[in-house]
Amino acid sequence: MTGAVPPLRVLVTVAVALAAALGAQVAAALWGSTAPDPVPVQPVRSADDVGCGAEPCRVLVSTVVNGMPVELLADRDGDNGRLRAGPPSGGSATVTELSARGVRLHHNSLRCSQSAAPVCLVRGSLDGGVVGEVHAWRGDAWHAVGGALFAEAVVLDDVVDGADGVDGADHDLRAADVPEVVLVRQACADPVGRSVNAGCSDPGVVAEVVRLGGERVGCTRVESSPDDLRGWPEVDVRDTDLTECPGVLPPR
Repeated sequence: MTGAVPPLRVLVTVAVALAAALGAQVAAALWGSTAPDPVPVQPVRSADDVGCGAEPCRVLVSTVVNGMPVELLADRDGDNGRLRAGPPSGGSATVTELSARGVRLHHNSLRCSQSAAPVCLVRGSLDGGVVGEVHAWRGDAWHAVGGALFAEAVVLDDVVDGADGVDGADHDLRAADVPEVVLVRQACADPVGRSVNAGCSDPGVVAEVVRLGGERVGCTRVESSPDDLRGWPEVDVRDTDLTECPGVLPPR
């Protein structure tokens, strides 16, 4: 399994209309005060050499990925986010587009993988759910991969051994052992937990696994509650858990 900030698995969750209660449960588990905090709160430090909007950045959380320091920066309100790698002075800082979507970042907004090609997930809550953005390290800078992900939940996890990364020019990612993205989403099931395509009045949840470039790998069986997913809220999906996905899933 991947390491994170410290443990790596990133989970993002979004509430959908019919299940406001489910959305509240997801948001509370990921961002509320009732669940154990998977990332210890670090003292907020100033990053005076980098600007976040009209004011100096603050370091919300930091970790080390393959010997490389990684920091998530933002202003005092959690806006104008930056992902920085390298030494505190002279490192490479990349803007995260989540701030433009109205997402406010905090100490629990970063998860990173100890994969051969460093991969980090930046996430934050929005409209009762969570939005996640994956960044991969190429050359000497972070690059966003796959666009913003909006689901019931989003996590980085090593699910499939030897999986390809993303398509096209990102050859380093395709050659490396990189994690997949796990999205917790609403779905309907028959009485024995098999996914069905028809709508239902009491949807359950399914963990959808996708590659960094967005290609679907598979889904878990439908569970009645997020608590039934292994490792919740930092969901842990194994290759043997995967089966066919429902034909109708909410858009990512």
